[in-house]
Amino acid sequence: MVLAATYYFFDPAEVKWMPRCIWKVATGTDCPGCGSQRMAHALMHGDIAGAWKANAYALCMLPLIGVLLVAELFRNRHPRFYRRLHSPSVIWGLAVSVFIWWVGRNLV
Repeated sequence: MVLAATYYFFDPAEVKWMPRCIWKVATGTDCPGCGSQRMAHALMHGDIAGAWKANAYALCMLPLIGVLLVAELFRNRHPRFYRRLHSPSVIWGLAVSVFIWWVGRNLV
């Protein structure tokens, strides 16, 4: 709750004490997660366009993250669903999509 309140009340783009991306500091390029803090802040204020601009990939992955959390909570009740979401093909597909996002966002 404290973390959510922090992102609600403080804009990561404006305050200096928010954590910075080590990858971006070191290389000057965006990592797949760059902009996630700004996306969370914008989303908490209902600014979908701002959230999209900050990190479109992370915004699109939020429903999947929700499904993964539900699968984790009910892994004993629905083990087939859990195993299907944690199958090698799903994991590799997500890894490839993260890599494509990482490269693509730095080319544009």
